[in-house]
Amino acid sequence: MNRSDMINELLEDFGYESERFKITWVSSAEPDKFVEAVTSMTKTIKQLGPLNSHDAEAA
Repeated sequence: MNRSDMINELLEDFGYESERFKITWVSSAEPDKFVEAVTSMTKTIKQLGPLNSHDAEAA
């Protein structure tokens, strides 16, 4: 099991959506890919909504 799998498992164990974590490999020669990755993650987080402050304190 690699680290990203472990992080996804921990998120699910704590009751958070695994979609809140994503790794994208981007070269410094790929600024468009970087912008797409950030835009995509921002959109995903906005769709999922904020974490409940009570949940965040428990974690």
